[in-house]
Amino acid sequence: MSGGIAGWKPVKKYAWNYKEIPDDPGMDDLMPGFEIQYIITGDTVPDNDKAIFGHCVFPPRSAHYKHQHLNAIECVYTIRGKVINGFTTPDGDVETVCEPGTVAYAPQGSVHWTRNPFDEEAEFVFAYYGCNSVDDSGYVDLRPQFENK
Repeated sequence: MSGGIAGWKPVKKYAWNYKEIPDDPGMDDLMPGFEIQYIITGDTVPDNDKAIFGHCVFPPRSAHYKHQHLNAIECVYTIRGKVINGFTTPDGDVETVCEPGTVAYAPQGSVHWTRNPFDEEAEFVFAYYGCNSVDDSGYVDLRPQFENK
């Protein structure tokens, strides 16, 4: 898991358009067919050690499966289409349909996921708080743990 694009060394600045950020080919295994840009990171903004802000387009019938960020809080704001955000709670898994204008909050270390079981693509922005790169977020891919059950 990277969230940084190999060989890409941007000049750090305080304002970015998501179209200036290349897609990260390192994400293809984890989220095939997705458009994802990590816009605000430690690599793109001076003196940033606490936040990531990104943009994502989920294709129809796709998912980012169960995972955690051990060192970060995550918020996801739906712009277009709809997704289902899920969370593991002490009482079990809970899923919520998130339409435009809905924000979902994943506490630090929580097991969560996002999926688009619908026939149209979905677009959202997301933020991680407490880190400045995906690697520093303490990302844990839980697919292998759940695929074998």
